[in-house]
Amino acid sequence: MENPMVAGYGYEEPLREPRKVGCCNYRHCKEDLYEGEGYEWDGYLYCSTEHMGEHIVEENLAVDLSA
Repeated sequence: MENPMVAGYGYEEPLREPRKVGCCNYRHCKEDLYEGEGYEWDGYLYCSTEHMGEHIVEENLAVDLSA
């Protein structure tokens, strides 16, 4: 039996690069975000829930009760 990866068949479609959807909106982070990554809240993109939460608290849209 021949290995399909060596023979050149076995994949239904060619592998493709993920599409960039934007950058993190938290302060100076600006990390690139690609399809399937990150978080969106109120039209803004964030690379992590930590950055999203800190930005929401800084904008006085939430109150940090742990402080």
